[in-house]
Amino acid sequence: MTPLFDHVFPSEVVTFMSDRSLDFAQGSKIPREGRFNAQQKSFLAEQLGFVPSFLADVRQVHGRRVILATEEFMRRNDFPEEADGLVTNISNVALVIRTADCLPVFMYDTKRKCLGLLHAGWRGSYQNIVQQAVSIMRQNFRTEPQDLKAALGPAIRSCCYQVGGEFRDYFPREIIHRNQDVYLDLPQVNTRQLVELGVWKENIFDCGLCTCCDKRFFSYRREGNEAGRMISLMMLRETPTQKSSRS
Repeated sequence: MTPLFDHVFPSEVVTFMSDRSLDFAQGSKIPREGRFNAQQKSFLAEQLGFVPSFLADVRQVHGRRVILATEEFMRRNDFPEEADGLVTNISNVALVIRTADCLPVFMYDTKRKCLGLLHAGWRGSYQNIVQQAVSIMRQNFRTEPQDLKAALGPAIRSCCYQVGGEFRDYFPREIIHRNQDVYLDLPQVNTRQLVELGVWKENIFDCGLCTCCDKRFFSYRREGNEAGRMISLMMLRETPTQKSSRS
């Protein structure tokens, strides 16, 4: 479990994505859905330096709902709500999603100091989950798209993501034809959607890693129901000024 986008985001933003080795480090499987147990929360907290109760996660349903992680939400987060994204401006709240081929999308507003983390599968991408997240950040934090930096994590890529012919209608600009087969470029779908919202293309970073090709990662396409899950995490670190104001 190593920093993923330290070169993309400023030092106050923590981003991590686990590979399959995290299961062994925890001594137990990352849950595919539902609650993280106390051992898993403690392990992540120890690795990253946050209070275990400040882990914000959701029950992912391949949709476009994005939740604002407020202090009230954190108080009742023992029972994760159905959603596929989280946004917050609260320091030391660790936003967490789980993936095994779907695309993790990390977003940070460099002016308003707020962030978002999304689980973007093809269904969520078809429903434009990035638009929903930016809209919520705009409503709650006055985010402007040109102030956003975005990063796309490891996910299944067009080299491996064979889909049905109906996807030509869903994503006509991101379909690749190879022989008689149809492949989808999921990261490109989300890149286009971000640019259409007003995010500058030079502020979008794609790590380029394919979860299906790269056996360091879990892949539902490669492993089927036996596939575990990777954790993507994003957190706004408390600044020295914030610490002194509380003391």
